[in-house]
Amino acid sequence: MTDDTTLTARERLRIHLREARRTTDSPIVEAQLEAALDAWTDLPPTPLRECPVCGKVGLPERIQQHKCTIQIPEEENSGIQYDSTNKG
Repeated sequence: MTDDTTLTARERLRIHLREARRTTDSPIVEAQLEAALDAWTDLPPTPLRECPVCGKVGLPERIQQHKCTIQIPEEENSGIQYDSTNKG
């Protein structure tokens, strides 16, 4: 299976739904999981976000976790490199 740290929440959800459908012995559960996969397919695409510091564009959860390579000018942050995973 793929490393969960590189998957989006949507990708993980699809994997779990497909695996559950594959392993069930119940036709009723299989039909419900098939309907869930169809609903997942009909979801609108996730809008991309831009990092306010470096301008990198990507999925929101990936932009939130990426490491910026640009430093904010020293007078603004005393030389601390911006970490986009900081919430505060």
